[in-house]
Amino acid sequence: MDVSVPVLTPHMKTVHVPTPGMSYVGDAGRLVAGYLPPPERLAFYGGLGIAAVLGAIDWPVAAAIGIGTMVARRTGRGMEALRGRARRSTSRT
Repeated sequence: MDVSVPVLTPHMKTVHVPTPGMSYVGDAGRLVAGYLPPPERLAFYGGLGIAAVLGAIDWPVAAAIGIGTMVARRTGRGMEALRGRARRSTSRT
């Protein structure tokens, strides 16, 4: 006597997901490095952070110093560009 027994076999479909190569990792590193300040400014901001963590200065004071320094540097660059344009326009007349 033969009794047929249904047997279910699982089938799994695999999907190939490409992994990023070293060129992608290098590109990501260069992208992030473009947003970081130069090493001397990074050390300055790190020093502010350490001073705040150690309690030498309060963290709002450290934040205000850091933000004030950033704004002053950007404003200084903007003012230099304006002065350069003003010099060029006065030298033409």
